[in-house]
Amino acid sequence: MHLLSTFLLLLIFLPLLVSLALMPYLTRETVSFGVSVSEEQYWSEPVRRLRRLYASISATIYSLLLIACFVSLWNKDGNEQGTLFAIYLGAVLAISTGLYLTFYFRMKKLRPSLPAAPSSPAVIAVDTGFRRQRLTLSGKWFLIHAVIIVVSAALTLSQYASIPDTVAMKFDFSGQVVSSAAKSYRVVLFPNVMQVILTLLFWFVNWSIHHSKQQLQASDPERSLRQNAAFRRRWSVFTVTSSLALILMFSFIQVNMIRPMDIGVIMLVSLAVPVLIVLFAIVLSFTTGQGGSRIGRGRILGHAGTAPVQDDRYWKLGAIYFNPQDPTLFVEKRTGIGWTMNFANPISWLTLLGILVVIIWSAWLAK
Repeated sequence: MHLLSTFLLLLIFLPLLVSLALMPYLTRETVSFGVSVSEEQYWSEPVRRLRRLYASISATIYSLLLIACFVSLWNKDGNEQGTLFAIYLGAVLAISTGLYLTFYFRMKKLRPSLPAAPSSPAVIAVDTGFRRQRLTLSGKWFLIHAVIIVVSAALTLSQYASIPDTVAMKFDFSGQVVSSAAKSYRVVLFPNVMQVILTLLFWFVNWSIHHSKQQLQASDPERSLRQNAAFRRRWSVFTVTSSLALILMFSFIQVNMIRPMDIGVIMLVSLAVPVLIVLFAIVLSFTTGQGGSRIGRGRILGHAGTAPVQDDRYWKLGAIYFNPQDPTLFVEKRTGIGWTMNFANPISWLTLLGILVVIIWSAWLAK
């Protein structure tokens, strides 16, 4: 396994695994492992102990898994590397899901024994002028993406005759070509197709950040309002900049088709872009928290006079939101950072179906 690719992959997966291990510390202080709690309960010793236990178990398992992954990938050929890498990702997904569900049920069992939540009525805070703020970057920023796509496609078509008859399509971690295709317009313009798909997808994500359900803490609505607005703005900036980096990466791939470059340069760019995006996302997660909860973070227990909103019945296994009475399409996740969909809304299923169709179509074009 190439030393550079090993280092870059470590830069991707090490922070990612750290964020998975510390996931309970990134949520709002009114949720613990997908279960509604008061702020007093969140900071109680039994719940803090549960978070520490989750972090220590996760860190141990993920560290062993990461070591096993790189030992097994070392000195393997391209096909074996791809298979082992897919197995590793599947193992991380399965383990993280299993750990979460284990602690979700432990939290549900623990909650009745925690200090009683405030006896006052639960309050939902709403700011009717919230969306009049500049919560996200304008969709016009994606016009930059469109210009780059048009220029890249025009350059590729103008230089079509100088492109080699065989085009490299896939490389392994050591930079060796493991898949190639005969030159055709479909092959050389495939990066542009991916650019269009990514631009539309990230535009949709940016739009959903602005239109997602407002969630303010009634104990301190003014601070919560500032945090939530900053949370959306920061992730909107991330969405636009990371998508632009991916668009430029695909343009680089097309330039390499026209004028093949040194394999080391190709590997550096192809891995550096995902590395920077992942690191950006991890830093943003830890500095911002879910809903902006880590921005100016401070425990204001003296103001926590309202009971937590008990909407656990709408959160299946603490992670899947299903509320037929809520017309909202996008809501904040209860675990991790970001947003999820209201799966009681038929539009959510149509959205997922559309994304699945695009993925299948893209895979077919890549053949």
